[in-house]
Amino acid sequence: MNATLSKKAQKEQERESARAYLLSILERQAKPTLYTNLKSVSSSGMSRDMKVLAVVEGEIVDITYYVGKLDIGTIKERNGQRVIRVGGCGMDMGFHVVYTVSAILYGYEDRGAYTIRHQWI
Repeated sequence: MNATLSKKAQKEQERESARAYLLSILERQAKPTLYTNLKSVSSSGMSRDMKVLAVVEGEIVDITYYVGKLDIGTIKERNGQRVIRVGGCGMDMGFHVVYTVSAILYGYEDRGAYTIRHQWI
């Protein structure tokens, strides 16, 4: 039996690991909140680069990488910082990212996708 994982299996394992990590962070908060920080907007206005942050035990934690592993946008490096590039326009893309994270973690039933609050910083 081959001990190495296929790319698809490895990606799924990373996704589940990110999901577990994010749940462990958010379960520590009485009112789960994620903060988005807009870093750049493309010249066409069709994509945005942003960071996703959480407050854990009074400390600000950059969770951009873990959110990106949930296949929300694309993880990029910008000026030495990791960001998520999200395509689209005409809506609040920070809310879109947080809503999608919430839906992945808590599902859509019983308004689970609205469990996590969003705040721009």
